[in-house]
Amino acid sequence: MKQDIPDAKDFPPESRVFLLNLQTFEDVMSYIEERCREAGCEENVVYPISVSSSEILANIESYAYENGGNVEIITSRRENKMIITFKDSGKPFDPMSVEPPDITVPPSEREPGGLGIFIVRKLMNNVRYEYIDGHNVLTVEKEF
Repeated sequence: MKQDIPDAKDFPPESRVFLLNLQTFEDVMSYIEERCREAGCEENVVYPISVSSSEILANIESYAYENGGNVEIITSRRENKMIITFKDSGKPFDPMSVEPPDITVPPSEREPGGLGIFIVRKLMNNVRYEYIDGHNVLTVEKEF
């Protein structure tokens, strides 16, 4: 059953800052999924956003900070696009500069790294990275 999709003007952008660590990871994920549903996304849209967000947050938690740190999650909707922005002040890192892994090679023979952002790029319609005023800013968009 198709749910009613709120008009984009009825779904204002929202920003929330979380302390990101292993204990709060699930809370951040729940927040993102809840915002997607509030925006009118059905499960076939929430799922790829959830998988992508999990990969992005795991990378932030593992690589941007040594012992956890803050991440700002900005959620918005523009027409038929759900937009999630992840902003952290951890170590600068452009995930878009990572070469895609050669998935034709067996996992045991592959160089480690790059699979998470590869998955994100495959699942989302648009992925962009910027480094702004000392912050990593990764924005993903999913059409619905």
